[in-house]
Amino acid sequence: MIEKLKRDFTEYSKRSKLDKNELLEALPFPIESKNEMGRKIIKDIIASKNSDDMEFCLLLLWVVDEEDDCIDLLHEILLEPWHTKHDEIIHDLQWRVNPSSVPAIKIAIQQKFPFLESYNTGTGQFINQCGHALQSIGTEEAIEAIRDLAKNSEDPIIKAEMIYRLSKLFPENYPEDEELPRWYDFD
Repeated sequence: MIEKLKRDFTEYSKRSKLDKNELLEALPFPIESKNEMGRKIIKDIIASKNSDDMEFCLLLLWVVDEEDDCIDLLHEILLEPWHTKHDEIIHDLQWRVNPSSVPAIKIAIQQKFPFLESYNTGTGQFINQCGHALQSIGTEEAIEAIRDLAKNSEDPIIKAEMIYRLSKLFPENYPEDEELPRWYDFD
């Protein structure tokens, strides 16, 4: 069942525009159980730690997740070091603007994921994207996470990016003509 679903989803994903309804119809189980069955499949992928399945996993998550009822799985996947989709996941979390994402993003921003570390700008870009996500969420908890990382991080890139985020949130506290360091200044 899973292999057929992967093949079907792969075929659909080759199209220029994905239609969620078509993908829902391709599910080999009743739509009413899509959340329950989807969660099980996604949990199995997480447990298998097979990075080749991540594209399918994220697509399945998009199809079965309504109203962020599976966002906990996205948080779990974000913190896993064995895949190469951290950028896609943080963009998704930024788009969702869900306050429950703040703790996972704060943890992720402080991680050194092997794939991101494997190319020169990967970790810096990811830190920048995490800052965008926290700023987009914009709750007091998200802003406090930015403040805490700006003040207490020992990583100079995290510190610089979070100070930059604060300058966007509170421009009155930062001189307009002052050029703040950014992640790309640390290459």
